[in-house]
Amino acid sequence: MFHIAILGDNLPRCELLTKVLKKARYRVTCLQEETQLSNTLTHLNADLVLMEYSNPNNDLLKLISDISQSFAIPILLLTSSEHQQYAIEGLRSGADQYLIKPHSNSTLLVFIEVLLRRVALEQQRAAFQHCSQQFSLKIARLPLTETEQSLVQYLSKSAGDIISKMTLQKEVLKKELCPFDRNLDVHISNIRRKMQGAGLSKQHIKTVHGQGYRFSEQLL
Repeated sequence: MFHIAILGDNLPRCELLTKVLKKARYRVTCLQEETQLSNTLTHLNADLVLMEYSNPNNDLLKLISDISQSFAIPILLLTSSEHQQYAIEGLRSGADQYLIKPHSNSTLLVFIEVLLRRVALEQQRAAFQHCSQQFSLKIARLPLTETEQSLVQYLSKSAGDIISKMTLQKEVLKKELCPFDRNLDVHISNIRRKMQGAGLSKQHIKTVHGQGYRFSEQLL
């Protein structure tokens, strides 16, 4: 679940945004003090900063600059048309996007979804940094579920080795392997299908009958 930190000077507005975002299944932390933001981003691992000020000024631009230089996190500004110039300066200071008010909740959620899509891609790419750059980019773009990503990551970290079904079941799926349990096989089948759909070979994950699975980045 993505975590969004809201920073603003209007408590009722922050509460309204919090309600909208929680309904969309985001974790939300609403902040009123700028000094809280750095602590939140550092310790709560927020994925996006949503900023809205009634009267933006140069202090806000400095805050945006400080955040962008200290954290690899997208910043979305909400502003009125009369303060659009500050939003443009905010982009120059390090913000990623701005949205003019008034706006619908659906528009806000789309803007957030687009920014978080980039976050998810970077997280997925980092999960496969042990692979070659070209291969990790291809894997990162696969529409894998969290479980599927964990399976590919576990297998790829032991590339060339045979990993037993029992090990994958216990270490990744977090449960013991039971007779006639096809859950793991279904996940592997889905991963292979998505690989083929992206132009990769399903042979990157080979079945070693009676033993388990073996991952290979380079196909012979």
